[in-house]
Amino acid sequence: MDTLKKTHYFAKRLSLFLFFASLAQFAVGQITYQPYSYQRYQYYQKELYNDTILGHTAVKPLVQQALSSTDTPLRPADTSKNWFLRKIFDEHLVQIVKDDHTFYLDFLPDLLIGTQRGTVQKGLWTNTRGAQAGLTVGNKFSLYVNFFENQARFPTHIDSSAMRIGGLPGQGFSTGIATGEYDWMNTAVNMTYDLDTAFRVTLAYDKLHIGDGYRSMLVSESPYNFAHAHFSGSVKRFQYNSIWGTLLDRFNPRMTEGEDAFTTRMGEGVKYAAFQYVDYLAANNLTIGAFHSLIWAQDHGAEKSGANGGLGLNVKYRPIPKWIVYGQLYADRLSKFSFNKDSDRRTSYQFGVKTHDLFSVDRLNATVEYNQAAPYTYQNENNRINYSNNGEPIAHPNGANFREILAILTYRWNRIDLYGQSMFARYGVDSSPLSNVGQNIFRQDIPNIGNRIGQGELRNLLYNEIRAAYIINPRYNLRAEVGFINRIQDGSSTFGRSNANIITIGLRSSFRTFQTEY
Repeated sequence: MDTLKKTHYFAKRLSLFLFFASLAQFAVGQITYQPYSYQRYQYYQKELYNDTILGHTAVKPLVQQALSSTDTPLRPADTSKNWFLRKIFDEHLVQIVKDDHTFYLDFLPDLLIGTQRGTVQKGLWTNTRGAQAGLTVGNKFSLYVNFFENQARFPTHIDSSAMRIGGLPGQGFSTGIATGEYDWMNTAVNMTYDLDTAFRVTLAYDKLHIGDGYRSMLVSESPYNFAHAHFSGSVKRFQYNSIWGTLLDRFNPRMTEGEDAFTTRMGEGVKYAAFQYVDYLAANNLTIGAFHSLIWAQDHGAEKSGANGGLGLNVKYRPIPKWIVYGQLYADRLSKFSFNKDSDRRTSYQFGVKTHDLFSVDRLNATVEYNQAAPYTYQNENNRINYSNNGEPIAHPNGANFREILAILTYRWNRIDLYGQSMFARYGVDSSPLSNVGQNIFRQDIPNIGNRIGQGELRNLLYNEIRAAYIINPRYNLRAEVGFINRIQDGSSTFGRSNANIITIGLRSSFRTFQTEY
């Protein structure tokens, strides 16, 4: 069964790729897809948040002209080195640069070994072979594809999440979940065509992030990819984004005829999402964005609501050069918007500050961010239309009923790349499989037991991470990397305290990052 499902999974992804690739022959239009990860986009702070005008930066990944001369996917060859050295340190494996089009192709290894010490001791490893390809035609068309074949053994907190959701967080279905030795494939496709400045069409099987922070309370890149069509454009000071996607529901299998409709498995359930986001450049140092979400299911049940809507706000302000203040607000419904801690206020918000070139040190960037979500935010009385994809929350990976503060520091000097993060979260979880205190967004029977953040079994989580890397080839982020994570979680006397010290070293590539601070 696992082999059959894995084959079916690969066939679906391959067919999607072939469909997109076949469309490329009709492109007649040099914009470039910029793979999104928070650390990588830190390199672009000067370009994204410059001192003259504050542009539309909320919806990611970006597809535009290259952002930075030192990180441009394609650049003229360095003729002072021989071919072999250029391919190792400067160029793509295959690289074609013409006046009207560009193409690149890379092999992407991710080879990692490590150890976890503390409450649980285990060896860790990752064995990934991947590839990516990018094509641009003029300044109208961009196509990006990647594919990864993976085996791995992860830390125990990822094991726990995989057991709970039935797949790897942020990476989709995997075999070996019960044993903790995973075997899976994943891919991403993004095809964009610019008709003109007022209308752009993107077809993608990819992640999406709306906001300027590390987390997003609206739409986050934390869950796995989803297939979507993205229509966007700019008209004067407005940028509009209309995104229509297909989501998977791991906890509600597809229905069949007969009494065993919910027990006969025909694959994950299907639901749909529409995200509307309009960003307004109110001043040269202020943008205000309005957000609306709507989720509905293919089979939502005869007696239950068929649609789940939400409203949000995204604001970004530059009070002084190099400093950005940003924030978000989300409510399940307008009637649930409230800051009263005793009311049924299904509201979440974010507040953050970030800067680049801190202390006038080039590429020393810092972020401090606070996030919180009231109990039952993102839940729905019909769990077929909750705010989730592939068994994971679409917004914050902790779901709801939490408070969190985090700080991130990044620095890059020549080929040396440093990353540091510290995060503290406090949240309440269900004390039994039948309870619902508002943290698990997949519950649907919402009781009248209170609405205070942290209700239920209280947990505290402290997460610290440091990574240091030597960038061998910036074109596809090939790097030698060493990392250290300290994770401490405690709760009630029955839950106890767990501590993990994780050390890893490896040869890594690609721009993928996954949020594992939960």
